[in-house]
Amino acid sequence: MDKIDVISQIEEELTWRKDEFYFFKNQLSKMEKESDRERYRKSLVVMLYSHYEGFCKSGFTVYVNAVNSERLLRSDVNIFIRTVSLNDIFLEYGNEAQKDSRFKKKLPEDKKLHKYSRQITFLEQFSSFLNETVNIPEEVVDTESNLKPVVLKKILYRLGFPFEEIELSDNTINKLLNYRNGIAHGSHKMGIEEQSYEELEASVMSLMDSIRLIILDAIHDDLFLKEEV
Repeated sequence: MDKIDVISQIEEELTWRKDEFYFFKNQLSKMEKESDRERYRKSLVVMLYSHYEGFCKSGFTVYVNAVNSERLLRSDVNIFIRTVSLNDIFLEYGNEAQKDSRFKKKLPEDKKLHKYSRQITFLEQFSSFLNETVNIPEEVVDTESNLKPVVLKKILYRLGFPFEEIELSDNTINKLLNYRNGIAHGSHKMGIEEQSYEELEASVMSLMDSIRLIILDAIHDDLFLKEEV
């Protein structure tokens, strides 16, 4: 992994989003009427959400691709990366349609027995799984079309990031979603007042900076690797 290149990708991803956002926000200064500015802020809120979700998805994807590019063994990575890279295998061994051939005819409906058999097979092959190359699936960065606090925390947790650090941002995300949904449903027809908007924007920008730092720390300190005992 070229850390400088990966870090640059994260930095550039946030920079161009902020530059684009502030380009459109600066148009407010050309409006004479406050009523026009209030209506315009509705579009800024929609854009603010799109850049929040877009940066999270892009930033996490850059991180996932960087870790995958290292071609590490599962035995070399932390428990979170190891687990998420085993997702397809867990699904396979959790599939109830898979039955032990020795009992398939005599005890076809004994779910506990067949589950036990799959567990034995999994443990028999576990050492070989650990010696396979890590490949984090793209689904781990699924923002689910609505990046709520719980969805963001799920992504952070699966990737082994300290999601507790953004606990205080729950209100910010919920407020952003409420504004965006309110605009879509017509409950903010008159627009958004300056103070309410500025507080929301500052909080969302701060959240994006926090997520940026979480990813950069993980890259800089190789937090995806297994801790040495």
